[in-house]
Amino acid sequence: MNTTFQQESTAAAAETNTSRGIALLTFAFILSQFYRSCLAVIAPELQHDFGLSPAGFGALSSCFFLAFAVAQIPVGIAFDRYGVGRPTAVLLGVGAVSAIGFVVAPNAGMAMLVQMGLGLACAPVFMGLLHYASEQLSERQYMRVGSRSNALGMIGALCATAPLGWASQHVGWRPAMALAAVCMVVACYGVWRFVRDDGHEQARQAPMSAMLVESGKLLGYWPLWTLIPLCVAMSAGTGFRNAWSGPYLADVFGLQAGTRGMALMLLSLAGFLTAFALPVLVRRSSLKAAIGIWGCLATAGGIALTIWPDAGVASGVGMMALLSTIGMLHPLVMAQGRALIPAPARGRGLGLLNTFVFLGSALTSWGFGLIANVGHLRDWPVAHTYSAIFLSAVVVVALSLVPYYFSPISAPAPRR
Repeated sequence: MNTTFQQESTAAAAETNTSRGIALLTFAFILSQFYRSCLAVIAPELQHDFGLSPAGFGALSSCFFLAFAVAQIPVGIAFDRYGVGRPTAVLLGVGAVSAIGFVVAPNAGMAMLVQMGLGLACAPVFMGLLHYASEQLSERQYMRVGSRSNALGMIGALCATAPLGWASQHVGWRPAMALAAVCMVVACYGVWRFVRDDGHEQARQAPMSAMLVESGKLLGYWPLWTLIPLCVAMSAGTGFRNAWSGPYLADVFGLQAGTRGMALMLLSLAGFLTAFALPVLVRRSSLKAAIGIWGCLATAGGIALTIWPDAGVASGVGMMALLSTIGMLHPLVMAQGRALIPAPARGRGLGLLNTFVFLGSALTSWGFGLIANVGHLRDWPVAHTYSAIFLSAVVVVALSLVPYYFSPISAPAPRR
């Protein structure tokens, strides 16, 4: 009787610790979504204060995502060896320092440096949340928690819209970002204090050089290459939302910071609703069908923007919201990838997929800046410049859906 009570107490404590860990990692993910999205709302102010050209702003916004992408495989190795808690807490500490540095940045060079620090800090958060949940929960619970946390993460994106736009217009962007820096410090402490887990013993015993080689070998695993182009393409929509949606609304429609924030809040609300709609679509069809259908819908939004970039604020925001919701496929693509990767290499495998997600974000943000700069130098009409940007996004997404059509839903059976 006493033994049964002790077992039940131990199980209840483990469940409480898991729930607390998921809650704290979700809070950190909310912050990550804020920092991914915040530059779009305050872009004109940053360009003015730091003296940035369109290409310079593209470089600034890409710094975050480039650092984010580069960190994914090392972070995946750390998760396999040491668990999620300790590596995530260390990088969130880097983020706390960088968040404060961004508030006081005197020039563009400093701003770019601390954006890299913020990218490193946010790099482990969502992958860590998925990895932690996959180790602690059943597959059904994992899918539910992943979708719910992805939806809750949009709170951060919402805070980076109307509230940030209002604060930027009335008190300046630096005081507003100071509050986000305080939240980063809180997240760092919470994860360090409460997210306690261990990696895989097999991974801890393996030499670091061997793990790096094995990570490289994952690039030769063909099923992942049916997902990798889509990982890159997801950034075509989210990259525009996170960096260039604000300049688009300011340049084409002349919206001020507060109004831009309200418009971008609608984009985040669309993402929030999509995060809840996608699991329903998965249940009524299948994981692969849901990803393919939503990818086609997002492509349709991009095509409409390419043809009618200046038709009106309402249509522009609506179609931009549809295009940007392709980023909400992230947890579904990771869930499909998870089924293809052996458990001891899951951290590295998810890290590899995430590398391409955020490498795509860095490249598209930078590439959109180059297109905007060409349009500026050649005196293109502003609407034509953004039409070219939308066209490039459409091409990337459409091409990614071709290999995805051939993607397996589970690991292929080994050859005999």
